[in-house]
This record gives sequence, structure tokens and C-alpha cells, in this order.
Amino acid sequence: MLGERIWDLFPEIVGTDTETALREVAETGEGKRFEYHVDRLGADLVVNAYPAPGGRALYFRDVTERRERERELRELSERLQLAVEGADIGVWDWNVRTDEVRFDERWAAILGHERDELAFELGTWEERVHPDDIDAAWSAIEAHFAGESDLYQSDYRMRTESGDWKWIRDRGRVVEWTDDGEPRRAVGIHIDVTDEKERERDLERYRRIVDELPESVCTYDANGRFALVNDHLAEVYDAAPEGLAGESSRLVERVRAASDGDPWRALVEGDRDSLTGTTEVDLPTKSDAIVDYDFSRLVIDGELDGVLGISRDVTEQRRRQRRLERTSARLEALFEGSPDMIDIHDEGGEIVDANREMTRELGYDRDEVVGMDVWEVDAELEPDEGIRLWQGLEMDETVRLETTFTRADGSTFPVEVHVRRIDVQGEDRFLASSRDISERKAYERRIERENERLDEFASIVSHDLRNPLNVLSGYLRLARETGDDSYFDRCERALDEMERLIEDVLTLAKQGEAVGSFEPVHLGELAARYSDDAFGSAEGEDPFGGDETEGEPRVTVAVEADGEICADSGRVGQLLGNLFRNADEHGGDRVVVGDLPDGFYVADDGPGIDADRRDEVFESGYTTSETGTGFGLSIVQRIAEAHGWEVAVTEGERGGARFEFTGVDRPESPAETAESSG
Repeated sequence: MLGERIWDLFPEIVGTDTETALREVAETGEGKRFEYHVDRLGADLVVNAYPAPGGRALYFRDVTERRERERELRELSERLQLAVEGADIGVWDWNVRTDEVRFDERWAAILGHERDELAFELGTWEERVHPDDIDAAWSAIEAHFAGESDLYQSDYRMRTESGDWKWIRDRGRVVEWTDDGEPRRAVGIHIDVTDEKERERDLERYRRIVDELPESVCTYDANGRFALVNDHLAEVYDAAPEGLAGESSRLVERVRAASDGDPWRALVEGDRDSLTGTTEVDLPTKSDAIVDYDFSRLVIDGELDGVLGISRDVTEQRRRQRRLERTSARLEALFEGSPDMIDIHDEGGEIVDANREMTRELGYDRDEVVGMDVWEVDAELEPDEGIRLWQGLEMDETVRLETTFTRADGSTFPVEVHVRRIDVQGEDRFLASSRDISERKAYERRIERENERLDEFASIVSHDLRNPLNVLSGYLRLARETGDDSYFDRCERALDEMERLIEDVLTLAKQGEAVGSFEPVHLGELAARYSDDAFGSAEGEDPFGGDETEGEPRVTVAVEADGEICADSGRVGQLLGNLFRNADEHGGDRVVVGDLPDGFYVADDGPGIDADRRDEVFESGYTTSETGTGFGLSIVQRIAEAHGWEVAVTEGERGGARFEFTGVDRPESPAETAESSG
């Protein structure tokens, strides 16, 4: 090439931008950089041209492979776009700073929605994720945001438009960051993997079943070497399951050596479908073991994939019991379809099986219940007591008992249990059928309470009303005999006492345990209004039956409560009224109504209540006042319990009685409501 003109060697550049660029280098004395495709070489070149003494200096760099990769990337991008559009893949685009999320039509369609039905905001996604999965999804997102992973990925369940749940595989990445290193924008895809999850669960169930079987289960290759083994077989060989892969099976070698011909080869070649029998074999963990074996061809998609082998050590014991549900479809239907909880346990208390209703009621999976001890479920059963009970049963004898079961979440409920001793293939088992009796117990408690109230009312009618009647009768007789009108005044007070007693009894009977609708109640305003109504009188008379002219004290109510509570205002008014009357009846001059962090209090300056008598004040009929009926504080307690509050009696700041009500709900403030909504 030396001495040849470049225009002659590469005539194809004449008249092109390449020729122009080369000539400009000589004319301007400035370097040029351009790309040039050489057809004869099929190569892409990057050319750097510089002026040189007497001509030009050219440097060539072959970028053919890079250009090819760029073309491949463009084609790959186009194919990827087609794949996303054609496959079951939804795309999302999240503005992390504003929580605006753009969903494509496929994303919406996976969940059974039209795209225009969805709000483009983070809550659209968040509110559809299963409550049990949302925390894990957020943890994966936050780990990616923190730089702990290059890619955000998570599998979780999402609710569809029809209310069903689909498994979604979510993959994404932050594509834009702020100057402070905070995520600005993230994009990703949703893939419906519900079928895959179902297959995984099926495979996991099969794996668990195979690993939990008391038999050795494995697959062999055509030469009798282990391909896959279960945990039981690995224990027999005292090795890890993966460590046995490729090792020869002593059982297969023994069967081939002890048989006429080669039944194993016949099995592999398809001359027979199965091979069963019993043989003696030396195993790593036991010599001269007697083993039942069952080999069968494993054919997948019409081709031999290996041999499935199941073997059992029957040296010391014969085959273990078969699961009860496998004995017949009828027993399976009765067992699983029963509305009662049914479990089967051994004589040591270990549960060996449980039906669907029991796992549902207790909140466990079946494999969690199986293996538990009975006393882990029965909160009232002691191990020694249970074993003595079961050992005392004759075969097919049934015992009935009532106890309490504990759920997985720690809650309890009463049950009626029938335990029957049965024989299962020569082994003692105990069949327990249990039924939730919460409603029955609640009804019994309700009847008990009604009976107690009836007893209270009977006591009042038979005893408490008799006292003022006797007083009335005596003073009437004295009035007739003496003609003294002052005895009629005493008769009138006896009638007033009877009237108050009857009113309290009626109030006690009507209160019950329920309250009306809860609403925000301003406690201070209610107390002030009630004190005005109860203690104020236009005629100047004492509303509690006293006579101001005789010097009896009036009760002053000081309202120091300025918050609202959630309550039935009418019932709270009754509660306050009884406490005000209680203060007046016991010589109090002043009552204070104030707030507590989780409730309120009512305190008076009367004589107070002895510490050793405070547990008795809420009992019906208890009073230390000469004019009280003894039912006012009982009504107070019932109103508090109906609201779900706790009530306690302490000593007030001025030495009187202080009634504290806690566990009181308060309505949310507007600011709290806005924050909660946010």
C-alpha cells in the first residue's frame, strides 16, 4: 500500500463526507473524528484524523462489536416492549415524592379493573395488598430505598375487584434520585403468579408429605443410584439428603444379587411396571435389617425419568398405622365435614390428627396442630390429670367434660368435649369431639344475672319496703290515739322514703347492661346543667326532700372538667345524679367533677368511705345514710360497666369520697382526624 493514493485504494470514499473531512484536516490544520463503514471488511471504524508533516495521520479503531451490541440492545428493547404488551405483565410508575402512581391497563386488568376505575395514587395499591403481606412489601421497598438491594422485589397477595386474592410478583427499581440521595421516581412491573404459587404450595405439600413419611422414599437412576431421597432415608444412611445423590443403593444391589436374572434391568427397560418384595440388607445404621420394598417405573411425558422406591424397616415393628382419613372416603367425609372440632391423640396426649373445623376454630394450620399436646389447646387440663383420665377409660367408653380451649392468638372460648377411647390397628387412641358452647354459657350467665336481680327485688319488697310501712303504720296509730298532727309529718317522711326506694328499684331494673347510642358528651356542661336542674329551685325548696329553713346544707357542684367523652348522655346524667344525691345524703357540702387522663372523677367533701368498706359500697342495698336506699351506687356501677368503664372509690383531696371512672373513650379532635386521614 505504500506510495498509493488513498483515493485510489478506497475509491468508495470519493465524493463522500469522509473525503470532505480528510481534506479539511489538511486545509485547516485541525483534527477530525468521524465514523466510516468499510464494506469490503464489513466493519465499522472510528477514524481520528490529524495534520502531519507532509500529509495526514489517521488512527483507526474497530467499533464493529460495539455497534452490533447497540443494535442488539435496540432490538432487545423493542422485543421487551412487545413482551410486556403481550404477556400478563402490569407496569407501574411511582412518583415517590408525591405518591402519584401511574398504572397501565394490564396492571388494572390483572385485578379485574378498568384503568379509568383506579385512582393514580399509592393508596390504590396499598389498600388492595393483603393485611398480612403489607409489612413485608414495605420492608422490601425501604431496603431498596436504603441501598441494601439493587432491585426491589416482593411476592404478596392482592384483592381483585371480585374480592378474591391473587398472588402478585412485584419487581421495581428507583430510576431517579434527588440531589440529597432520596428516591424521586421508581418504576416496576406486576406479574400474576397465582398459578405458580399454587404449584409451589402443592410441591411443598408433597415434599412435606414425603419427608414426614415414616418410610424411606427416593428416586433412582437407571443404574440404581440415588437421585432424590427423603429425610427418613437420609437418616437411615446417616447422611445429608443431597450427599446421597449419585451414590449406589445397597437395597438395589441386594435385590439384584438375591434375584434370579436381573429384575431391576427388566423394570428399567419396561418389561415390568413394578418390583416388590422383602429382603435382608446391611444398612449403615443397622445390620441385617429386614426391609419391605416397592419399586415402580417413573414415567414423565412418556419417557422414563427413573425408578420410584419406597422401603420400610419392618425388623422391630410391622407397618405403621395408616392415617384414618385414608381408610375410606366415607370416614374422610365424616371427619372433615363435621361441624364439631375433632382430634385424635395418643395415650401420651400428642395430637396425631385434627379435622378442618378444629384448625379453623383454633387458628392453626393442620401441620401445626398435629404434634401438639392436648394441654397446649386445653387451657384447664394438666398433663398428669389428662393421662389419668384417659387411662381410666375402658375401650369404647366415652366421658363428657366442659373446659376452655386456647386459640393461636391467645383468646379462649368454652367447649364441651366428648372423649372416647378407641382401638386403631392395635394401638390405643382417643377420639375427642369438641363443640363451642360460648352462646350457651352466655345464656346461662344471663339467666344467672336475671335470677340475682330477681332475688334483689324480692329482698327489697320483702324487707326494705316493710320498714317504712311499719313506721307509717305505727305513726298513724299514734296519730289516731293521741290526735297529735305532728305524727302525720313523720308518716309523710316514711312515704317519701318508700317513694325513693321504689324509684331506685325501678331504675335498677331498667338499666340492664346495654346503653343507647354513643355520642360526644361535654362532661362539664352536662354536670353544670344537671346541677342547675337538680339543686336549683325557683321556689327555694331543697330538691332532696330537706327544708332550707331548717338549716340543712345545700350541695354545691364545682365543674372542673372541660373535655368531651363518648357516652350515652342520658345514662351519664343518671350516674351524676346518683353521685350528687349520695354526697347530699352523707352530709357533703361540695362536689367536684374533673378530668382524668383516661376518664373523669366525681369527688365530695363528705365523711368519705373507710378503705376496708370500699368494695361493699356498690352492692345493692348497702348504705350508711339514714335516708338512703342503698341502690344509688349500684346503679352507678351498672351504668359504668354498660359503657365499658372501670369505677373505683378512693379518698378525695378534702377527705371525702372520690369516684374515678377510667377506660373512657374520647372523640378525636379535628386535628387528630385530619392526621389519621393523612
